[in-house]
Amino acid sequence: MNDDKLKITLRIADLKRPLALRVDYGADEKYWRDAADLFNKRWAFYRDKYKDGLMDSESVMAMVAVEIARLYCEMVQDRKTLLADLKRLEVEAEKILDEHTVKE
Repeated sequence: MNDDKLKITLRIADLKRPLALRVDYGADEKYWRDAADLFNKRWAFYRDKYKDGLMDSESVMAMVAVEIARLYCEMVQDRKTLLADLKRLEVEAEKILDEHTVKE
């Protein structure tokens, strides 16, 4: 058994058994618990939205997984855009500093 890991269990949607995970101590545990909480909230939202029986629980879970994956993809693209913008600003700042630096 690995002593630098913490065993946690997460209840997900209406699964009969909770998920048992071994995670790093500290922030990692919080992220897993927050992720499970987010998943469960979105699952409950869609379950209520489709309570007329159009989607079974498994389909609702798939819907939530795709929604979260889409948000992740959006976040990755936003990060790439942000990093490109920061690089562009860095180049502009260097040009301005070079123009105002006294050359001997």
